[in-house]
Amino acid sequence: MSTKRASESKEDTQVKKSKVLSSGVSGFATSGDLPSPEQRVFDGVSCPLVLKCNKTESKIEDVSAWVTKNQEDLEQCLADHGAVLFRGFPLSSPEDLDMFIKSFKGWKDLSYEDSLSFAVRTHLTGRVCTTNDGKNGGLNFHHEQAQTPKWPSKVFFYCQNPASEGGGTGVCPSDVLLKKLEEKFPQFVKDCEEKGVKYTAYLNPDPDPTKGVGRGWKSFFQRENKEEVESRMKSLNYTWEWMENDLLKCTSPLLSAVSVAPGTKKRVFFNQIIAQVANAKEWSSRVGEETKDATKIDLDRFMTFGDGSSMPVDVLIEGHKISNQCAVELEWQKGDVALLDNYQVMHARRLFEGPRKVYASLVD
Repeated sequence: MSTKRASESKEDTQVKKSKVLSSGVSGFATSGDLPSPEQRVFDGVSCPLVLKCNKTESKIEDVSAWVTKNQEDLEQCLADHGAVLFRGFPLSSPEDLDMFIKSFKGWKDLSYEDSLSFAVRTHLTGRVCTTNDGKNGGLNFHHEQAQTPKWPSKVFFYCQNPASEGGGTGVCPSDVLLKKLEEKFPQFVKDCEEKGVKYTAYLNPDPDPTKGVGRGWKSFFQRENKEEVESRMKSLNYTWEWMENDLLKCTSPLLSAVSVAPGTKKRVFFNQIIAQVANAKEWSSRVGEETKDATKIDLDRFMTFGDGSSMPVDVLIEGHKISNQCAVELEWQKGDVALLDNYQVMHARRLFEGPRKVYASLVD
């Protein structure tokens, strides 16, 4: 079930020559190289930047102090590379991760309760929760919560225990994906940029932890009854319709599909368009048209361009293939922390077998 490729691309062979940022983070940690596809080079920059801990006897308190002291440099690492993998640091619990995250001063928490995530998650401690209780992998690449008007700027992932087989996390640079889509489907990208996108979700009242998009509307909008939910949707500029059995059809406001990542000059494919096809397959049963074939879904029920025109399903399926071709594969080791710029990179959980404990935290 490995996601590794049998051969390397021309880009991949340049990993050893990548322009790794040399900064004050050295000493306690040094930058390192990983074999492709665990690390790749795009436009001369490696993704992810790998920082390995040099202090084998250090404690989490030492790490916390190091992060705070070198925060400016670490932020520059993230801006340059889009993703930073911290490996070999003394983190062994959700509590350790919580301390690690809080070491980044001024980074505000986007709690699960306040987020607009479709996933069912379990709060563990402080700023840490599970990722998606209803999936064992195979998710499409996505920017976290980009299908809503409220998304995180950064995402932390932490591996307490890797799966016995598979279970890595794919990371796809969104600017690279956009360039490839533009080369192959220029009109589609133009429509994305000029028209934007609207997403429609179908939510039951209560959560279903067996589903990948199983969060109910009470939890999603953090309200207990229809009147309160309607008030919340109105404040977020959603439109809605109540259907049979208290099923809620809710449509997002107009959202961008192509953006410039803040703090950079990178144009990125910042949206949830590709992943929404997978969501639509899961939601299709709730509207009486269950199918495992994405090409046969009435996608207009779940997503359109901002002007109401239809999305080309064949292009979205091809986009899914391209995103995997551009992917870096984080093969988790116990104690790893990955910090992702949610604007610059997309992510996707890979299929796995056996127990897997990878936790998450979102930064507003």
